[in-house]
Amino acid sequence: MLHQILFQILNYSGLLTTLLAVWFFSSHKYKVGFAISMLSCILWIAIAYIDNVLSLLLLNIILLILDIRGYFKKDDDNKMIN
Repeated sequence: MLHQILFQILNYSGLLTTLLAVWFFSSHKYKVGFAISMLSCILWIAIAYIDNVLSLLLLNIILLILDIRGYFKKDDDNKMIN
């Protein structure tokens, strides 16, 4: 019972952080969006590992790599502009 409750908390945390990241992206706050999206991917990786869903695990590992790239690339883009 406790395991199911904790899993649901983890599941909804993943959902909320994903929505929050999209909100920051749409507000043009990309660095914050990428950082929250990385947290979201880590939560989804944990969920996929616990629930043994390989496709979700692989997807979020790839998204995490892209988020890390985007986070640092966005920093480089700002340096080029200034």
